[in-house]
Amino acid sequence: MAGMLAPASALAQQMPVPAVKESGSPVFDKLRDEAIAKKVPLVICLTGSSWCVYCNIFTDKHIKERAFKRASGKKFIFWMVDTRQAPGRTPGSFTFQFVPEEAGKVVGCIGSKAPYVVFGPPAVIILDPVSGKVIKKMVSQGDMDKEGKSLPAVIEDSWKKFRENEKKSV
Repeated sequence: MAGMLAPASALAQQMPVPAVKESGSPVFDKLRDEAIAKKVPLVICLTGSSWCVYCNIFTDKHIKERAFKRASGKKFIFWMVDTRQAPGRTPGSFTFQFVPEEAGKVVGCIGSKAPYVVFGPPAVIILDPVSGKVIKKMVSQGDMDKEGKSLPAVIEDSWKKFRENEKKSV
């Protein structure tokens, strides 16, 4: 298996987790502070809203649902990072531009130097805001289908399991 890529959901963080208020992204730092204060997870959604059909389907099915909107800000802090395609140097190639731009210092796609990396959008990363550890990564509608519940329920269950495991290890 040496030299083969791991499945997207098994990808590890590439860079060290940024220290609180030292990520290089003021938006991320502000949201992380809010999640720490509220003692809830920080959820990052990487999307390509203007060009990615799968992202638009995922957003319509999960992010725009009433239960998600009710839970966001209360049971978790949510950050949607949009990506735009920028033409590459060879025909048919492209690179991602992040919106907001500084988001690329925190989350990125394969080859990125960001601490949180996925194959590409759509992807949801659930983080413990204190340690910066990835609690769960979902990188497709298929990952959500395996869960068999709403995105807020997945976030809440993942957070609960993480907190229980943290208590056991203390």
